[in-house]
Amino acid sequence: MTMGKKTVAVALASCIMLSLTACSGHSKPTVIQTMETFATTQNGTAAEQTESTSELADSMDNITLRGSGDDTYSFDYDSDIIVYSGQGGNFFLVGSSPTECYLHIMVQDGDETYDDAYSSAAGKIVEEYTLESGRRAFSYKTSDANTCHMIIDAKGIVSSGNGQIKITVGSADSWEYSLEQIANMVDKGF
Repeated sequence: MTMGKKTVAVALASCIMLSLTACSGHSKPTVIQTMETFATTQNGTAAEQTESTSELADSMDNITLRGSGDDTYSFDYDSDIIVYSGQGGNFFLVGSSPTECYLHIMVQDGDETYDDAYSSAAGKIVEEYTLESGRRAFSYKTSDANTCHMIIDAKGIVSSGNGQIKITVGSADSWEYSLEQIANMVDKGF
């Protein structure tokens, strides 16, 4: 094998190893800061000066998600943390593949309310949350131990006034973020 072929083989092997371990290895996403503090000196004394950065705005992307009814919903997501795969509502953690560490976001804008979903999941609920927006949410598990589901109350988001946002989290135990943190990230996008 020539030196060039060896280099390509090593590079391919490295890529495969990175893709296999990115999810379970908790690869760190880019740290996003909305403000930075700079130390400056004025007349020999230290002073702090805070300047705004535009990193947060630059990292956001927007797509249109189709609801379970006829409506569509604008959704902003932080592309430094999660990346849209282009397949329905499939997103994945930066550094992993869409089949590992994925999350699927579905807007359910029919007649079923958050309370209906809560009643249906009774006995399987893992945790309940009040999100930063004030919306209610809960997570529940099914027979698939690697997958977790979350429901966010979509009152005020969906046009019908009823409905919920259902998030399916693949390889839930491998995410760097807790389910509550993921729910807050998704909730902020609507």
